[in-house]
Amino acid sequence: MRKLVLLMCFFVLTMYTFNISLFAEDSTASREQPVVSESGDKNPVIDTSDIDEYADEDVDYVDISMDAASVKDSFPHYNRAVFTFNDKLYYYFFRPLSKGYKAVLPEVARLGVRNFFVNVRTPGRFFNCLFQGKFKGAGTELSRLLINSTIGGAGFSDPAKKYFHLDLQDEDFGQTLGSYNTGAGSHLELPFFGPSNVRDAFGLIIDTALDPVTLLMFLSPYASPAARAYIAINDISIDKGDTYEGLVEQAIDPYIAIQDAYTQNRAKKIKE
Repeated sequence: MRKLVLLMCFFVLTMYTFNISLFAEDSTASREQPVVSESGDKNPVIDTSDIDEYADEDVDYVDISMDAASVKDSFPHYNRAVFTFNDKLYYYFFRPLSKGYKAVLPEVARLGVRNFFVNVRTPGRFFNCLFQGKFKGAGTELSRLLINSTIGGAGFSDPAKKYFHLDLQDEDFGQTLGSYNTGAGSHLELPFFGPSNVRDAFGLIIDTALDPVTLLMFLSPYASPAARAYIAINDISIDKGDTYEGLVEQAIDPYIAIQDAYTQNRAKKIKE
């Protein structure tokens, strides 16, 4: 318990440190977001000055309706500062390590490592299925755990999906709260963890408690963070960085791009 309290204090201290350095660096100094009117209107003011030159062309116009619901961002300066930190952490730490790791370990081994930790983390998905009343999903997770832990070689392979067509139930406590119509609250960028919101940040605490990887802290206070870092490096080596880099490198404002992608993805998962 004392180690858990110390880890929580370290997390709060980290958050406070980055709050102090809000204006130290602007992550979008060279990639500004298009200017939006700051009036009371919820819809952005769009410059239509260039439309007239196409007025005489034979063009089929499509009416595109924008989602009026915008992401609430009560701490933009703080969030951008933490986004900058996480972005640099990815490009200068996780990406180089993942490339070296990828060069040493073949893909089949890296996929086995990912399968192993997915199997180990079954309790979080199982309980969140129960919390949401998805009893069939909970049964699927138990079946996957039993099959993959035995004939799957301690979880290094996934015969539950390959041969029994039992799909992973990707549920967490943030989704559980969302299923009970709990609002997302303001957007938050968490150091090391990335984009989140108030609801999901609280859910992360519960998910961490349900994660067997957390138990490693009883062996050493550094064992659990080290294991999570290793899991992240392994996952990035498999993903090849396409997901994150594909978003930020093509975006006018990477912070907004990540924020929107995260919000839409979470809304989709809650509805499923």
